[in-house]
Amino acid sequence: MLDLSPIIKSLWRSKIGPFLIVAQLALSIAIVSNALFFIQQRVDHISRPSGFAHHQAAIVETREGASSGPREHVIQRDIAALKTIPGVISVAHISGVPFTNFGSNNSVSTQQGESASMLNTSFNGFMEMDHHGLDAMGLELLEGRNFLPEEITYHATQATPAHMFAIVTESAATSLFPDQSAVGQTVYAYGEVPTHIVGVVRDAIGPFPNADLAYRNFIFSSIGENRWITYLLRTQREDREKVLTAAANELMALDPTRTITNEETLEDIRKRNYSADYAMIILLSAVISLLIFVNMLGIVGITTFWVNQRRKQIGIRRALGATRADIMRYFLLENSLLVFAATACGAMIAFWASHYLVRNYAFDFLPWVYIPFAGLSVLVITLLAAAVPAQRAARISPSEAVASS
Repeated sequence: MLDLSPIIKSLWRSKIGPFLIVAQLALSIAIVSNALFFIQQRVDHISRPSGFAHHQAAIVETREGASSGPREHVIQRDIAALKTIPGVISVAHISGVPFTNFGSNNSVSTQQGESASMLNTSFNGFMEMDHHGLDAMGLELLEGRNFLPEEITYHATQATPAHMFAIVTESAATSLFPDQSAVGQTVYAYGEVPTHIVGVVRDAIGPFPNADLAYRNFIFSSIGENRWITYLLRTQREDREKVLTAAANELMALDPTRTITNEETLEDIRKRNYSADYAMIILLSAVISLLIFVNMLGIVGITTFWVNQRRKQIGIRRALGATRADIMRYFLLENSLLVFAATACGAMIAFWASHYLVRNYAFDFLPWVYIPFAGLSVLVITLLAAAVPAQRAARISPSEAVASS
């Protein structure tokens, strides 16, 4: 504690250098704390459980020829053939592939038509699958049952079915029926189509993984007919590429007039969806690394300058009995005081920046815990950077210092 008084007096005498270092460190702490928070958000977003066996799943998408025949017949024929491929565990028709950001979402209400209100309505992702879908996706049925084969119906894309059956995720069920079971309930999709809920599955990410309704999904047994058909295949992870190739060949053999428009694993689709998150993590990590490097250079430079400027004072202190450890402690404590001052200033800058982002761009507010963490990280980096010139200062002998003056 005896070193604090001369340190503070020394810093006060040369105001410009310490001020610039504090300003640099404060800006770094503000940027690092917000960057770490953004990185953690991206990591949490990417790390969310999918809720289904995405590492075992793959899709084959086809565009049917003009003479392919009735949709129901084509799908049943294709599924029967795909099941014979070695390595295939299960196959299902699917519309609204998870992680694609492509599909349908709309309101579902517990009341029909104009009587529905926001209090009994929720927005959900919509998927269409047959009775093989739960097994093909690896969804866990929590309550109720799977679709029955006779509940699978086909309708024109623009037509509205008179009645539908649905299996819903936990989040979708809770949003509509928070205090009771959703199984056996009738809800109204698109505001008017009576839909009987037959089962509830564990939360799974649907077609819109970046939306608030990522886990709120309805799976319908009523399948819209168009010229595109997507098959979901479940296989062992190591067999996915082989099975995809065999599936595409099998589908073309069944109908040479069709076109294979896409064949891809769900893991690749998932990675592509999160590519912006991965890029943000890399970019912010690079910014943090650059700031660390710049700050280390600045601390090494200013501490070296101060050591050279104070060689005479160091020599006098050594002559009066100061040890090498005392000299090192002096410079390290000096840099620590700068970091503490910078942390206080950086906290104000960080919270101001966070408030600006919240107000103008709907970002989440920065949790306070990131400030001391960033300050502690900068302190460690600063002490490591200052250690080298501080060691040089500790090696200065009294005679060398006096002679140099």
